[in-house]
Parts: sequence; structure tokens; C-alpha cells
Amino acid sequence: MTQGPPTDDASDALRELGRRLSRRRKEAGLEVEALAARARVSAHLIRTFEQGEQALGLSALTRLASALGLAPTAFFHTSAPVEQVPLEPAALLKGSAVSASLSDVDRAFLLEGLRQARAFSLLGALRQVPRLAEPFHPEPPPTKNAHQAGYACARRVRALLPERQGPLRNLGRLLESHFDVLVLRHAFTNPAVHGVSCRSGNARLIVIHSELTREPVRRFVLAHELAHQLLDLSESDVQTDEGRLDSSRFWMENPPAEKRANAFAAMLLAPEEAVTQSLGAAKPEGYGLKEARELVIRARTHFGLSFSAMAWHLYNLRYIRERETVEALLMAPDEAVLEGFEDDTRFTGIERRALDAHAHELISSSRARELLGRPVEDLLAT
Repeated sequence: MTQGPPTDDASDALRELGRRLSRRRKEAGLEVEALAARARVSAHLIRTFEQGEQALGLSALTRLASALGLAPTAFFHTSAPVEQVPLEPAALLKGSAVSASLSDVDRAFLLEGLRQARAFSLLGALRQVPRLAEPFHPEPPPTKNAHQAGYACARRVRALLPERQGPLRNLGRLLESHFDVLVLRHAFTNPAVHGVSCRSGNARLIVIHSELTREPVRRFVLAHELAHQLLDLSESDVQTDEGRLDSSRFWMENPPAEKRANAFAAMLLAPEEAVTQSLGAAKPEGYGLKEARELVIRARTHFGLSFSAMAWHLYNLRYIRERETVEALLMAPDEAVLEGFEDDTRFTGIERRALDAHAHELISSSRARELLGRPVEDLLAT
């Protein structure tokens, strides 16, 4: 219920609360009208509250806090740490950090994807899905031996998964079911863009280029983007990965953050213990070029990695002792097609989650239709 005009004694406190709301709204990149629609509070009341001219009732303040992704007490005097407000996706994708390689069409797709990711996360909360990404926080990579930091994080992640060792299958589904990250595919305008990671609060999104037809490359890009979600993205952030996927050196010769993400991807997909079980212990004296090639082929076939990624991984794990050996191997990589690690699914992540929530009567048919863009019956009939 809206309160009456404040008394003189309450004016200063009211103005401070209004300033807090205004500051948080602007941090999120929201206009008054957009916040009003989301919180179901009159735009006029929000303006007068921000100006310190009119109080708001607890119910309205709670809805405003919820609409901004904040705790209900966010606008009251408290000793709790100040929470950062995630940028609204539209504001995030217009920011200076967004790569110039993304076209307006790409940004529009990412905007819609982040909106889906927000609904995806809300539905996940209803089903109490794991959010294994939550304990991880952005941290700068070490300038030296950045790959070791990636390996350490991958070991930590593997320990959280049911599949603690061995090949990971259906990685896209795993990212959605265990990390609450929505995975989509899109034909980016620039063919050099092979993946984008976005985050706006609880909404987490990974989009990979739909032209990545080789399964090992697609898996590596997904794992690489997961590393960015865990180690690089702030509450409101976007990161674009681009380069020549046919370059043998692309994955390992990069800035520290990219080296860390590459190493994370390799160790996540091919854990050290599982590699040892598959190949046996590395020979102290190393291997000749022919033997090293056979090792790389055996390992990539078992774990579903590209030849170049597995060659560098075995170099870091000391199976291959000389960098020159890796470079010689990559002059004639094994091009055998690897498939069967990732299943093509009938529905997207948001479709699966909305159908599941509807089947368990957690959302109504109208809400499911709103999320899916068409009736449940039509989707199931396709």
C-alpha cells in the first residue's frame, strides 16, 4: 500500500531510500517504465519515490527489489554488503566490452538468448536443479603457467560431477542440467567467432557457432566457454572467442585467460587419471614421433577431442617431452571423424525445461506457452 507524504523527521531517510532505488535501477540499465512493468508498480510512484516525495509500501519495495535481482532488504539501512545489480541484457550487449565482431543480428540473438536464459534459470529454481557455477568467482589468470590454473579448476569441477573420470558425453546437456547454463547455437555473421559467453545475474548463456560441425571442436568450444563462465565473467559480462579453428596453434598460443580456458577444456574432457588409465604411465624417456602420434590418436578417440587439443594436452601431461614433437605432429593431424559423444536433441534447453515444469504442474499452460512461443501441444506434435 502506498504511504502518505513523509513527515519532516522522515524526509532525509526517504530521500536516501529513493536515491538507493535510483542508483540500483541505473546500474541495471533500466528505464523507469521498464522497471515499472517488471515490478508491477506505477512508473509515477517510482519517480516520486526516487525523488523522495512519496513513500512506498513494503509490498511494492519487495517487488522492486525482486525485479532488480536484489534481496528484499536492499533499500533499507543494513550492515550487509552492497549487492551488485546485474545489467539488463539490452544494456549489457550495448556495452563497450562487447566485441566489434558481433553484428546487430548477433546481438539481437544474444539478447533473446539472455532473456531465455533468465526464464531457464527461474524454471531451474522451481525444479531445484544444481548450480555448480555458483561457488566460482572471477579471478585473473597467472601470467606464467596459466594452463596449470585451468587444470586445477577442471579437476575441481570434475570432482563435483557424477562422471568423475572417463569421457564426458552430452556436454551441452550437462552444462544445462548441472551448471544452469543455457546452451544455444547461432550462425554468427563473422565466421571467426566460434563462441560467446554471457552472464546477467543468474542468467548464464553460452552460444556456439552453428557452423562448428566437427564434434570434437564443438565439445572443446563448449568446455572452453564453461571456463569463462566460471573464471572470467562478472555478474554482468560478455566474452567473445574468435580465431582460426583450423590453425594448429590456435588453442595453446593465446593470452593467459585463453590458455587457462583451453587447458581447463582439455582437462575437463580428458582428466589426467583417466588418461593414465587409457594410455598407461608415460615413459620417462619419452616417445618417438610415430609412437607419439599413435598415443594422440588413441587418446583423442577415447575422449572425443581434436587431434591438436589432445597433442598439446599430452605435452602438458609430459607424455610428449618436446614442443618440437607436438609441432611436427600438428603438421599432419589425424583427420578421422569422431562422433557419438554428443546426441542431437529434439528440443532446446528452454523447451525441455518448460515442458518438464509443465508436466510436473509447476507452471500453467499459459505460462508454458509464453515461454515456448506456442502451445505445449504444438511443440510436442512437431
